[in-house]
Amino acid sequence: MEFSPSVDPMAMSAIQGVSSAVIDAKEGIAEAIQRGVRDRRPGPMATEDLQGAGNIQGVAIGRGGAGGSVPPGSPALTVYVAESTGPDELRSVIVDAMRVRAAADLPIAVVRSGVIRPLSNTARLRPAPCGYSAGHTDDTTGTIGFLATGMSAPRDSRLLSVSNNHVYANSNDAKAGDCLCQPGYVDGGSCPDDKMALLERFVPLKYDGSPNHVDCATGWCLQGTATPELAYHTNTGVTYFRINSQPKDAVQGTIVGKTGRTTQLTEGIVQALGWSGTINYDSHGPAFFTGQIVVEKMGDRDFSQRGDSGSVIWTWDSHLNPVGLLFAGGIGVTFANPISWVLQALDIRPIT
Repeated sequence: MEFSPSVDPMAMSAIQGVSSAVIDAKEGIAEAIQRGVRDRRPGPMATEDLQGAGNIQGVAIGRGGAGGSVPPGSPALTVYVAESTGPDELRSVIVDAMRVRAAADLPIAVVRSGVIRPLSNTARLRPAPCGYSAGHTDDTTGTIGFLATGMSAPRDSRLLSVSNNHVYANSNDAKAGDCLCQPGYVDGGSCPDDKMALLERFVPLKYDGSPNHVDCATGWCLQGTATPELAYHTNTGVTYFRINSQPKDAVQGTIVGKTGRTTQLTEGIVQALGWSGTINYDSHGPAFFTGQIVVEKMGDRDFSQRGDSGSVIWTWDSHLNPVGLLFAGGIGVTFANPISWVLQALDIRPIT
C-alpha cells in the first residue's frame, strides 16, 4: 500500500510567513539529500557515507537559537548534521557540493543530531496499554502507539493497534497475519504465548531515494488483549490516562509529551517542521523522509530513546491532542510523522 499525503507540509499554516528564500534553500537541500540516498549503493551505511555532503542528515524550517546567527524565535533554515562542523565549512558544502545557491547568504541554525535511526514500559500486561512494549515475533521491539478502527467495512469493526512499520512489520520483511507479541521480542515476548495481535496493514518503506512520509502499521488485536488507555510506571505502580481523539497539527514551540517503552513519560518541545532527510534503517540502509516533525528534549532528559518507536505524541496541555507518531531519533532530537498523515495512510480513526 503506497501513500502520498494530500497536503504539502510547506503549506501548513504553522509555518506560513517564512521567506521564500528560506523555503527555496530548504527544498534545495532536501532534494540534494534525496539524490544522495537514491544514488548510493544498497546496504548498511559506512563511515565514508558521512563525509562531505553525507554529513548532512536533514533540513527543516526551525527556530533561531539552536545554533548559527539566527535570533531566538525567528524562523530559521535548520540543518542537521551527524558530526559537528563549522558554519563556514557547512555553508561551503551546501553551496558548492550540494549546489544550493539559495543558501549562500542565509543565516543557518545547525543541530548536531548524529546519525538518525528508528527508535521500550517492558512488562506484560493484559489488556496491554498504549505506551508499552510490543513488536513482531521475529526480532523487533517498540511501543504500542494508540488504538484505532478502520474507516470502512470490514475494518470499521476491528480493534487495531498502531505503531511503526519497523516495529510491527519488521521494516517490510513481514506479511499480513504475522504474530505481534506484547511485550516485544527484546523484553522476552514470544508467540503464541504473548500474542497480542496479527499484523493487519503497513505502508512499505522505500529505500531507493523515493520520498517516505510515514513509518506506520496496524495490528488486528485479539479480544481482550489491548486497551486504548496510555500508561507509565510510577513508584506506586502503573498510572493510566487517556488522550484526545481529535488530531491536531504540530506547531513550533508547542510543549508535547509521550509515553514509551524505554523512557516512559517525557516532555519535549516542537523544534521544527517540514524536516526532510535521511533515516538509517541499519541493515536496510538509509531511507529519505520528508515533511516530518522534530521534537527537542527539555532539560537533561531525552524525549526518546531506542524502543520508544511507535509512541503517539500529544500536546502537553489540558486537551492532550495527538500530533505525531514517533519513529526515529538522534542526539537530543526526536522525529515524528504528522498524525494526520498516519491516519490517512492507514485509513483509520483513533480510539482514545
